[in-house]
Amino acid sequence: MRSFLYSLFMCILALFWFLPILWMFSTSFKPNQMAASYPIRWIPSPWTWENYVTVVKVGRGIDIPKAFSNSVIVSTLVAIGVLLTATPAAYVFARVKFRGRDILFWAIVATLALPVQMFYVPVYIIVDRMGLLDTLPALILPPISPALGVFLLRQFMLSIPGELEDAARIDGCSRLRFLVSIAVPLVKPALVSLGLITFLSSWNNLMWPLLVIRTPSKMTLPLALARFQGTYHFVFEAGTIMAGVTFAIMPVIVLFAFLHTWIIRGVSLSIEK
Repeated sequence: MRSFLYSLFMCILALFWFLPILWMFSTSFKPNQMAASYPIRWIPSPWTWENYVTVVKVGRGIDIPKAFSNSVIVSTLVAIGVLLTATPAAYVFARVKFRGRDILFWAIVATLALPVQMFYVPVYIIVDRMGLLDTLPALILPPISPALGVFLLRQFMLSIPGELEDAARIDGCSRLRFLVSIAVPLVKPALVSLGLITFLSSWNNLMWPLLVIRTPSKMTLPLALARFQGTYHFVFEAGTIMAGVTFAIMPVIVLFAFLHTWIIRGVSLSIEK
């Protein structure tokens, strides 16, 4: 009975969480004059694709498909960059002994307690002096060394038996070969989890692109949608705006639906370790 009540409570909670998404999806198919009507009509009548046509084809000065492709490129490269930098760093902190290792590691982890806005000014100055403002590399390079990735992967690296590494070293395996051929396959759940979390975080990022991007053709999807919404300052066209938001989050929902078990498995195992 306790298990049944707990499951029932979680289902009701999930339903309440899903209601705003359901309203967004329903509103995206409503004519704009019906979108803000009260009481809320959950089922559009009549159905219309005009809002999606406005978002994708018309755009009204905002190239949403181009912004979509920019977001795919930036988020994918950021996720790959995080995996390439965090993996060897985590291996060093977990398997290589050197003076000050633990102090340095916990100093890196301590940055997780700081708000990310604290780093905007110094990173902006660095990006400006490198001549990368208003370019896609300005969105890709700053976030590719996160403390969360190092912490998450280090917890998995610590679980690798030391005897396995000793046996590999006796057979002539270098540290790099051990990392690539043995350690990486063993921590695959953590790598997939970290890559997906990083991709979703980069996909939803608005503040940093807002600071460094000016050219419309280089905007990512959240920034383009913010500008797109700004075009309706005097006329509230909820159906068109919700169509743009649906267009933005549907790939994320599909990706999360297929890979959410990897996120749960990776994070839960990291906490246990």
